[in-house]
Formats: sequence, C-alpha cells, structure tokens
Amino acid sequence: MITNASLPRWIDLALLAAVTVLAFVFFMPWQGSQPIGRQPQDDQVLRVACSQELVPDPTRRIFPMPPQNQFILSLWEPLMECDPETGEPQPAAAESWNWSENRQVLTIRLRSDARWSNGEPVTAQDFVRSWRSLLRRNASLAQVLFPIKNAELYHRSDNPEAVPLGLEALDPLTLRLELAGTNAAFVASLADPLLSPMHPTSGGVLAARSYRTEPKKLITNGPFRLAGYSTEGPRLLASEHYHGRARVRLAGIQFVQAESLSLAPLLLAAGRADLLSPVSPDEPHPLAASHQLVRHSEPTLALSLWEFNLSRPPLRDARVRRALSLALDRAAAIPAKEANHLVPARAWMPDLPGWRGQILIQEDAAMARRLLAEAGYPGGVGLPVLELLLPIAMKGNPHPDAWCERWFHELGVRTRVTYEARADFSRRVAATDYDLAYQTLIATVPDAGDLLNYFTWPQDAQGTRWVDPELRAKLSQAEAKHGAERLALLQRAEQRVIAEMGVIPLMFYRRESLLSAEVRGWYPDPLARQSLKRLWLESAPVRAINTESQP
Repeated sequence: MITNASLPRWIDLALLAAVTVLAFVFFMPWQGSQPIGRQPQDDQVLRVACSQELVPDPTRRIFPMPPQNQFILSLWEPLMECDPETGEPQPAAAESWNWSENRQVLTIRLRSDARWSNGEPVTAQDFVRSWRSLLRRNASLAQVLFPIKNAELYHRSDNPEAVPLGLEALDPLTLRLELAGTNAAFVASLADPLLSPMHPTSGGVLAARSYRTEPKKLITNGPFRLAGYSTEGPRLLASEHYHGRARVRLAGIQFVQAESLSLAPLLLAAGRADLLSPVSPDEPHPLAASHQLVRHSEPTLALSLWEFNLSRPPLRDARVRRALSLALDRAAAIPAKEANHLVPARAWMPDLPGWRGQILIQEDAAMARRLLAEAGYPGGVGLPVLELLLPIAMKGNPHPDAWCERWFHELGVRTRVTYEARADFSRRVAATDYDLAYQTLIATVPDAGDLLNYFTWPQDAQGTRWVDPELRAKLSQAEAKHGAERLALLQRAEQRVIAEMGVIPLMFYRRESLLSAEVRGWYPDPLARQSLKRLWLESAPVRAINTESQP
C-alpha cells in the first residue's frame, strides 16, 4: 500500500471532491426518450459513458474519476489487485510472493504465461525498468515507491545509477524488493495502476500520442488492448494474449464521450451507454423507455477534514480542538440532496473492506462549552478570530457557513473564511499562515493504515504540524504485525487521533453508479477501480425504466 503519499498529490486529490460535487450539481433532470437498440458491432461490448478525456498512460495522475481508473486497468495490469470485500491483495500479473523472515525482503514470482498485447513475454526487468523511470519523475509520483530501500535517495540523486536501490530482477520471472523497514500492507500497494509495467516502446508512443492514429503501437499487458481512438471515445478489444483470456466474457469496451457532465446521463437514457459512474444521487427520475437502469451505491475511501495550525497558541490546547469538533452538527450540515453521497465522519476511518468503522465522536455542544471554558475561553471570550482557509473550488459550498454559524452559536467562537486559488492555498498551508485549513484525503489502497499513516509524514509535510509520539509508536507497531493483531493496533491508533483531535474529521463520501440491467458482475470498490474484465452483458427483460437502490 502507499504509506507515504506526497502532500501535493493529496492536495491535488482534494479537488476531486469539489469536482465530483460539481458533477452532481450540474446533472440535469432527464427528459423521456426512446432508447436506441444495441448495434450488432457492440454485441458483448460494454459501453461506458465519460466526460473526462481518457489518457492511456498509467504513470499520469489526473483526477481519478472511475472511467479513467477503469480505462487504465483494462489496458494495463499491475502485480496485484485488491479483493473488494476484504482489501487483501490477490495475484494479477504476479503468480505468487513470499517474505523473508524479517519481512523486509519481498520476492515476487511473475506468471509464466503473462504476455504483452503483441505476444511478447512480460518480464521482471519490465517492472524494474518502469519503476526506475517512475522514481525519476516528480515527487508526487515517486513517493509511491519510497518504501523500497534507497528509493527516495535514488529519486533525489544526481547520479541515481550509483545508488544501491532495493529493486532487482533475479531472473526473467523473479522480482526482488528490499524495503527500508517493515510495511505490513506493502503488497496491497502494488495494486496501484501507477505501478503497472511499461513496454520498452510505450513511453515513446505515449509521448508522441501516436496511439490515436495507430492504436496497435501502444503495447499493453492488460485484459484488453487499444483498438481505436475516435472522437466518440477509445475502443478496446479483448487481448488474445492475456493470460486470463478464457475468463474474460466481454468482447470489448467502448468509452462513449459526453459533451459535458450534464449530458452524460442522457447517454444511458438513449440506450447509447451501459454504465455511468459517478451519477448524482438524486437523479434520475423514472423514464418511459424500454430498458431498465439500476442504481448502485458504494462507500469511498475519502475524508474531508479541518487541519489545525498547531503553531498558534490557542489551537495547541487539545481542549480547544475537541471543543470545536464536539460543537459541530455534521448531519445537520448535509443538505437533503447530498444525503446519499455524504456521511458524517464520527471517526478518522470510514467503513472499508476488512474494517468496520468505529464511532468515536459523540457530538455534544454542552461538553464543548465546558472544554472551552476549562481552556480559559468561556463563551469564546479571549479566543482570537479563527481564520478558515479553503480552496477556491469550495466557494459557494454551504458547509463552511453552516460550521461557522454553529461555532458562533454554541461556543461564541468568531471565524473568518478565506478562499484561495490552488497555488496560494498550498503556499499558505506550507507557511502555516492560517488557523484551520480544509483538506480532502483519499486512500490509495483499501487498508486502514493508509489514511492513518498520514500522521507519520514528516512534520513539515503536514499542514497541521501535529506530531504525536504515542500515535507514531502505535502505527510503527502495527506495521510489524498482521491480521487481527494489526487491526487492533490500528484501532487504538485511531482512538488516539480522535482523543487528541489533531484534526477534525468532517465527512465521508459515497459514490453512486448507474447501469443498464444488461450489465452483470458489477461490484462495489471504494477506490473506483472496478475491473471491467469481470463484467459481462446479458439480455434483460423488456420493461419500463426504473431505478433500484442497492447497497
């Protein structure tokens, strides 16, 4: 798993929540329309609606909307994939793996039948070459591999080839990774699409964008290959050389480009697409048409929060921080139209595969007032005006005003809201020029340690500047354990986070998807990394469209 994601990457992802909310806001009510029948050339071809330009480069980090993730994981296959129910790693391009006795050396055996889309074998050296290249990229990408011994030094070195990197190909099918320390969930992090192998020719093809006119030039190792790249959207066909070809029931995937987010739902209404994710939770209205649409809802591993600037005296007092958290009414701040995709965060971790979310925050305005008085600020008297720093994408969002009103009404705490453009927001956070800063964090693997390890980042990489030795000790102990023992340590670490309230958790997010009833095999994935190779199409009964909510 990714335990040390970079600050810029997480700030980039903070914009994802705003983009998703905008998508929900701009979806228009549907108008009745007669669906178009599936064309013969689209038999067993899954049609995926998207409004985002799809780029077939796994080493680029753009807004990770579901279609982009699904596009990459259809073309490329990393070593692992995570079980959506348990979060546990499963073999993908890898066949097996084993740890050394001290659990700092990981040896991975690749599939002997793994092939590129041109039929060439996929080798361990392909991974070594690809990851070395990734380490030479910007820090927000390179940090994915920093758990490997000397990876950060390799990234920063002017002479990287002289650095003894803990990454080597022992033979064509054996990859050896030496880690800088114990990392219990490292295998799961190898499911990141960013860590897919690249064919020696892929970099040039992607840089020249020649795949648009000559799609066969893009050689990939996933279950599908690029077959076309028109203005309508990229088209994929099942790769005849994929090791699991016999289990892939789709003949191909057609990504259908919508002119805008607001028009994307109409592609499903018109029968031109089979899948749309995300979709507004309060759309669509039933349509008079001859096919059925099914709505699916799933949790995501995203959390919005307030970071405290602990370099300023009032906020160094944990009683002040707890008072601000306990005085909130998270549920009341969620408008009815957002109730299906926002969930009050009453802990640091949401529900996720293999982890049952705890309830650690019991909001209590009376207790908040007592804590603030104990800290020397009864009724907010003597507490300076707190500046709340937000990205400009949040302007117009009703939540900040609701939180400010609640703090003033319950505690007498006065606040000032400032919105900044992305660059200025990042600069002010880095300079600790704020009191509270709004952030959104998104896990990169379905493991409880991912979001918790935010608190192990270097002090100067956290906006909050909160370093808690007891918390770090618990997280360090957890990294050396496995199974139930590790989860128990992570639970205690989460309890420490909430007890000291170094940050204020605000909201968890849910995602809704809309599918034609012909689509079978769909499953929830908190990272929106559904593997489309698992899906298939099966004729559904002809009847009027309706929507069905599914957990």
